Amino acid sequence: MEAGQAIHFLDSFFPYLFAPFFIVLWGVICHLISLMGGWRELAREYQMEGPFSGELFRFQSAQMRGRTNYSACLTVGGNVEGLYLSVLFVFRPGHPPLFVPWSEISGTIEKRKWFSRVTLRFQRCPSIPFVISTRLSERISHASGAVFYPEGTV
Repeated sequence: MEAGQAIHFLDSFFPYLFAPFFIVLWGVICHLISLMGGWRELAREYQMEGPFSGELFRFQSAQMRGRTNYSACLTVGGNVEGLYLSVLFVFRPGHPPLFVPWSEISGTIEKRKWFSRVTLRFQRCPSIPFVISTRLSERISHASGAVFYPEGTV
């Protein structure tokens, strides 16, 4: 096959090859983010089985290990039993939904110069921080029926 024929061959099949390549690449990237941030480790301990029943807050943000940011792609929920976490469908590869009982969560408020944030820690995976806004923390606390309060709140 000559060089001109090879280029024509690639040009004619590119549209058919691009979509599967992109889908596989997207899945690999989502799995790597899950590994770097700690979601995969949390899923080994807290993967959700079945549907969640409780109040949900969509398009929320959080930070995890390794400066991994989940910006406006999380669904966070709470009920009297625990905390529910899931990622938007398009980012779901490597990110199964999680459910963590309140008895395994501790939270501390970190006051900064211009803002405050809450860092959640999980008993079975203490090296993985889950950093959220104080506003989201208050909403979760309300959804839990006041079962959950981070340290430093009244």
